[in-house]
Amino acid sequence: MARVKPPAPHSTNDAPTPRPLGLDPVVAGTLCCVVSALGYSGANICMRQLAEKSDLLWSMWIVCNKELVTVAAAGPWLLWRAWRRLPILPSPRVVAMLAAVGLTAQLAGNLPFQWALAQVGLAVTVPSVFGVMLTATAVLGWMLLGERVTRRSALAIGLLLCSLVLLGMAAGAIGKSTSVSDPVVIALAVGAGCMAGGVYALLMIAVRHAGKTDTPVSTVVFTITSMGVLSMGLLSLKFLEIERMASTPLDQLAWMYAAGTLNLIAFLAITKGLQLTTVVHANVLNASQVAIAAVAGWFIFGERITAWLIGGVALTIVGVVMIDRPDRDVDQHA
Repeated sequence: MARVKPPAPHSTNDAPTPRPLGLDPVVAGTLCCVVSALGYSGANICMRQLAEKSDLLWSMWIVCNKELVTVAAAGPWLLWRAWRRLPILPSPRVVAMLAAVGLTAQLAGNLPFQWALAQVGLAVTVPSVFGVMLTATAVLGWMLLGERVTRRSALAIGLLLCSLVLLGMAAGAIGKSTSVSDPVVIALAVGAGCMAGGVYALLMIAVRHAGKTDTPVSTVVFTITSMGVLSMGLLSLKFLEIERMASTPLDQLAWMYAAGTLNLIAFLAITKGLQLTTVVHANVLNASQVAIAAVAGWFIFGERITAWLIGGVALTIVGVVMIDRPDRDVDQHA
């Protein structure tokens, strides 16, 4: 998910801050961030619903169809930009970097995330991904981009690491609600969620780097998601029977495309929201995704709520709210 630097609210040298629908920028930004949090949460719920009847191979087909929504939306937009003679392609080196990271994000991020949902559920997987993603983003940003890690961020990272320990303890109790009782499978599922978080952190670093080269956000998104369609589509053709793919139940297709649509809406909303409000404000609203995942896992899917889970979710929320973002993130050129 691309980050954009919010405009300085009181600068006298900059152009006036836009007022969407006549709303105060802070109010409009807050609404956008709320829509984003709800959109990402809805997409996760859709993917959890699909995980009820999926194995690792079927998860490839799920991810392919989910990513297809963004490709179908971003493709015509890029064609329109090309017709208007606006820049759409960065240097070959940046394209190669985005393609490689996008492929990694699909194979080692989205696919393990989908499999983990089926094993340990929504309430454990989503906070695990968040905790590792934010921790790894801060560390990789410091190592690769020279971004400063503040004391506040260091404390937040400590809390996020503690939350992962508690979530690992909670995962053992989840097996009863997901029909998975093998402790090895449960441990692998938690590890898969953590790996997905690490890969998403690498993706965020790549998106930040692309932004510094004036690469349009639409190009970044199209490149990354198209790698999902290509890789997951080809793997599905190789390992799944074409008849099974062609006979995908309509209700499952609806969940797949709903997840893709909600994910796209959430991305567009957070991109706009971060232009209109502060990153700290957005982080507070972003943390609601963790709470929504826990509640949805319990209320919709019957996942068990334990003291370990409550503690892990609480520490994750505090860590998300506390962690700082770098002063300069990705500029928007979509």
